[in-house]
Amino acid sequence: MASAAMVIVLGVSTGLLVFGNQTPAVAATQPDTIRLLPAPSASGRVWNWSAACPLGPRAGAHCEGAGPVLGRAQLNGDEWNLGVTTPAEGDVRMSMTPTGGLTVRGELPVAPPCTAATCLAPSANTWVRAYTNVAYGKNPCRAATSPASDPALRLPVKVSALPTDLVGTTSYSSQGSQTTYDIAYDMWLNPSGTQYPCRTQGTVEVMVWTDYDRQALLPSAPVASASIPYAVNGVAHDGTNAWSAYVINVDRSGKTSSYGGTVFLVLDAGDVVPAGTVSVDVTKALSAVGNLLAQDYGWRNFASHYWLDTIPFGMEVGPASAQPWGNGSTDFTLQLASYCFGLNATVANPKC
Repeated sequence: MASAAMVIVLGVSTGLLVFGNQTPAVAATQPDTIRLLPAPSASGRVWNWSAACPLGPRAGAHCEGAGPVLGRAQLNGDEWNLGVTTPAEGDVRMSMTPTGGLTVRGELPVAPPCTAATCLAPSANTWVRAYTNVAYGKNPCRAATSPASDPALRLPVKVSALPTDLVGTTSYSSQGSQTTYDIAYDMWLNPSGTQYPCRTQGTVEVMVWTDYDRQALLPSAPVASASIPYAVNGVAHDGTNAWSAYVINVDRSGKTSSYGGTVFLVLDAGDVVPAGTVSVDVTKALSAVGNLLAQDYGWRNFASHYWLDTIPFGMEVGPASAQPWGNGSTDFTLQLASYCFGLNATVANPKC
């Protein structure tokens, strides 16, 4: 879950920050690879989520308790901010292609926000209605439903103990005739190593946007620029000042709102990747976050005090109007052919 337009940015600075990796290296003799997609063994399987079943897919007249597990990955419809209409209309379908890739098809004729007291965030004030994703790690507030981590990268893990370069690689394309969207990682971090993390004061959400439409942009100015290496279709970029950082619900000295704070790392408009194979250095992205929080917000020792719980990749969607309280239709498709991690890798050689 993320809420890209919830409140104004706090503590905006006009300085330019260029971030590098400052986390300690972990010794490893050979880089390891964790492959989440493709998953050929799940070829042909289909799951449907609706406003009545926002967190687990429909199973006959009932809702499953959580998204399906495919090896080390979990599929999540995550319609966390989709309100129920009468009659209920539309759904989000996830289906596996013959090669084991994932197709997400969303057809929501009406997409109002979720405002009931039972909603996850009844006053979220964002255009986002859902974040359909493939996740690795602990599902926040629902960790018991998550698959076991790969021995090469057990989550939660302290940020300072991450591999020198943890590189995420995805191959995707998307279409949206009536939608506001972004395509992003949505990582959650907790100030403890609990095996059952949940959103609370001090939780930090880190979104890394690789594609988006203009309406999805935050209404406030970025607080800084960031340099994070990435590659597109095998061509490496050092990422110098290619990312803009936005911050919401973060206060000084380690404080956030009651349900956590969010840092957005958004690839600049001239560099976005509407389709292709994209590699991003996750370790350096988190190092950038730690440096930003230290410099602008007075946080200390982020890498040694925070644990990374989960690394999902997917698509946030909402009505084409991008209005927080809009209820227009949302129509989109995401094709995710592959998703993997290279440990102690580089974007030029992601090991995926």
